Amino acid sequence: MNDRYREQRPPVQSSPEDEQAAVRVDRAQTELAHGRAICLSGPVGAVACNLVAAVETLNAGRLAWMASWGAPLQLLLTAERALTLGLLQSARPGSAVSVALPVGVSLEALLELAAVTPASGQPMPTASLSVSPQSTAQQQISDAALALAKNGRLMPALLVVESPVAAAAQLTAAQLLSVSAADVQRAPARGERSLRRVSDAQVAIEAHEDCEVVLFREDAGGAEHLAIIVGQPDFNQPVPLRLHSACLTGDLLGSLRCDCGDQLRRAIARLAEHGGVLLYLQQEGRSIGLANKLRAYRLQDEGLDTIDADRYLGFMADERDYTPALAMLKSLGIKQVRLLTNNPKKIAAIEAGGIEVVERLALYGPVNPYNARYIETKQQRAGHLKED
Repeated sequence: MNDRYREQRPPVQSSPEDEQAAVRVDRAQTELAHGRAICLSGPVGAVACNLVAAVETLNAGRLAWMASWGAPLQLLLTAERALTLGLLQSARPGSAVSVALPVGVSLEALLELAAVTPASGQPMPTASLSVSPQSTAQQQISDAALALAKNGRLMPALLVVESPVAAAAQLTAAQLLSVSAADVQRAPARGERSLRRVSDAQVAIEAHEDCEVVLFREDAGGAEHLAIIVGQPDFNQPVPLRLHSACLTGDLLGSLRCDCGDQLRRAIARLAEHGGVLLYLQQEGRSIGLANKLRAYRLQDEGLDTIDADRYLGFMADERDYTPALAMLKSLGIKQVRLLTNNPKKIAAIEAGGIEVVERLALYGPVNPYNARYIETKQQRAGHLKED
């Protein structure tokens, strides 16, 4: 093994307050994923506790418990989902929208409103729903709640009820985990402060026998990313680089619905020619997660394109964050790259992080009847570059 790959820059030290916030946020995401409610607080002077539960993991018993507090139930959705439902005409992308729910709303209706389950033949009429105005403090709480759901790879939809001030004893008895909107904002979710180089090994692959795999892990959430060093690239020169977001269906199963698997294999073959690096990032489905990507596939089968399907579910067109990639490149000592991509946004993200992109290398996959619309959508709506 080349010892240069073994060198690690010491992780950026975060304050004890930031670390404690990160722990609370990580635990809160786990609670939501397991179907349990949390207590989410806002700035000083705001409501002491907002009871928050993820709709995706909600059950009838938890819904009844939330309703038993006596305060009106609110459904937090993203602006994208609210626009799809016709509840808004315009909104800031990715922002949280609070929707007042009718008394006695059923679990089935909530799951449909959140797009967790497909709409039935008799969906809840949107005329019975109304968007609730939010103060600045309430908006901060709502945005934090949706961030917890997204970072936990859950559907961005949450049930919220304000707990009465006099219910402190009941809250204590419920043993709810408490987290604040400030915690969510300050917790180092990604990037250098939460990414650690964990292990590495030589792994001979079909394209090149001299190959090293280096694993990085995010402290917050535990996502694992790989740096695959093919051959012996000169890190003092611009390094051929591919940023590849994980795609289980394309990379492992050879799905024909996208061009991801073809791009992965072609990128490795290109890197094997003169040496290079492939960063394999755990950002399935443009970072909405595998479960939600499969939901989006069902919507595409019904006529929506890949972008509109994600927005129907409540996500933006692209939820990916490339700060882990930047941290990995800096850990490896790479300062200049020749980027294999058709996506100008990747170039912009890398350059904004202080890595020089000296050249773009085109990387196209074959078009077939199953992925033609997907590729066309990326080019026409997401700005991906076309093949000459």
